[in-house]
Amino acid sequence: MFFCKGLCKTKFHSLIGTSLLRYQNNQKRCGVCDVYFTMVGSNCPCCNTILHVRSRHSKAKQKYYKNNGIKWI
Repeated sequence: MFFCKGLCKTKFHSLIGTSLLRYQNNQKRCGVCDVYFTMVGSNCPCCNTILHVRSRHSKAKQKYYKNNGIKWI
């Protein structure tokens, strides 16, 4: 079981994104810490879970795929 250690809001505060179009600006979301990061890696630096790179909701997915030129089934 993963849990947030609180490092994301203190030690890694500079990696936290601020934009509204998060996935389009290459930000990734940690589901455990509930924070968006702007970083190269695929794991959360706080709790080490895999970060989400695209939206889970269908309307946001359609926008993401449309902007990246990917055909969505």
